[in-house]
Amino acid sequence: MNLVWYRNDLRIHAHRALKEALQAEGPVTAVYFLCDQQWDEHGVAPLRRWYVLHSLIELGEQLAARGITLHVQDAGDFSRIPAMLQDFTQQQGISQVFCSREYPLNERRRDKAVAKALDDAGVSIRGFDDSVLVPPATLRTGKGTPYTVFSAYKKRWDVWLDSHFQQPELPGKASAKPVAFADRAVVESALESVSVAESLTAHWQPGEQAAATQLEHFVARHLGQYRKLRDFPSLTATSGLSAALSAGTLSPASCYLAARQAMADAGARDGAACWIGELAWRDFYRQIMAQYPRLSWGRAFRPETDLLKWDSDDALFQAWCEGRTGYPLVDAAMRQLVATGWMHNRLRMVTAMFLSKHLWQDWRKGEAFFMAHLIDGDFAANNGGWQWSASTGTDAVPYFRVFNPIRQSQRFDAEGHFIARWVPELKALDNKTIHEPWKQPLLVPDYPAPVVSHAGVRERVTQAFKAVKKDYDDNHAQGGN
Repeated sequence: MNLVWYRNDLRIHAHRALKEALQAEGPVTAVYFLCDQQWDEHGVAPLRRWYVLHSLIELGEQLAARGITLHVQDAGDFSRIPAMLQDFTQQQGISQVFCSREYPLNERRRDKAVAKALDDAGVSIRGFDDSVLVPPATLRTGKGTPYTVFSAYKKRWDVWLDSHFQQPELPGKASAKPVAFADRAVVESALESVSVAESLTAHWQPGEQAAATQLEHFVARHLGQYRKLRDFPSLTATSGLSAALSAGTLSPASCYLAARQAMADAGARDGAACWIGELAWRDFYRQIMAQYPRLSWGRAFRPETDLLKWDSDDALFQAWCEGRTGYPLVDAAMRQLVATGWMHNRLRMVTAMFLSKHLWQDWRKGEAFFMAHLIDGDFAANNGGWQWSASTGTDAVPYFRVFNPIRQSQRFDAEGHFIARWVPELKALDNKTIHEPWKQPLLVPDYPAPVVSHAGVRERVTQAFKAVKKDYDDNHAQGGN
């Protein structure tokens, strides 16, 4: 018998592990391990847990309709999975295990222990890189090192996919008759322990079928204008598929294929190419995470920036968390996050840069806050985005780059529609005053004044980064570690 071990790949389409298991000799069964304690350790948002568990129920029903039983077992955390999976394979008479690879450090350690346990039991395991378009160790610079600059990586990524991309196929038909999803009650019981307000869940539709419909809708209605409109948070111009990609209810291969097919239409070509670039960013951060394990330890990619002395003003951090910094676009974005479990990508950069550079707070605090609220909380993307914004990460972003939150507001929410929606105390202001309400404080007595000034931020950041770079270089020149 063949076993498909499901993790963050909760779908049946464009799923190579399932396809290969069905094509191998013998019947197929599947397993998923609940790990709520691991979720706790990783700071996973309750909303993301809700999304995953509901998607798991749909997956179980879809597999059951194809004659495949999805077994759901409670492991608690990763440490128990090797022994549990070894026992399961012996009980079920499993000879081969098929799964999609995962790249965070804890997941890789888990998989190494699983491979050892299965090998001891005489069971083989095969992994597939379905969560990315290009496997992490595939592309190397001329020196044989991983790419750390996105623009160079993207050029090689495009070339590689032109010759290696394989169109995702439907899984083969299961020969068995439909069965019941007997462990549905196990998942429903797990859902009862997840506390999420209906006001949050109302924004989302879990599962593979919803993700496929959403992709089709985005390609048909918004992909062509994606490059022109994607930075404007008041518009419905982005795909909103990050949650589906993160939980694996949708594959990146399906997204890439849809975009490539759309490029046949001249009117959609520019937008499709831009969106493909976002898929490349997703792969880029995954290969960085896989190649540099220290990121999973909470370390900065640029080691010298671990020497930065961050402020620890809890009041400032709390003002940022609650959307009351006095900067309307920052506050609107933070309130959107807390209210919906999602934030527009342009605003993720704005808010992250504001916390790390204007408030001079450790980026790790913001990274954890995002993970605790985001439905699409994904370690690689979240860590990569935060370190990019804080200038502690990869790519050729100058450390003195500081977004002006007022200019960002005027440029990307010129009429103030997004601000007015999420900061209703400002909705009566005109489209000039709404970006700088402190200039007319009598009109908005309930809105706070800016907690810090934008003036002087760039100079302070520049000085701090130069100082730690000098200290780091001097220390290493003297043989320090």
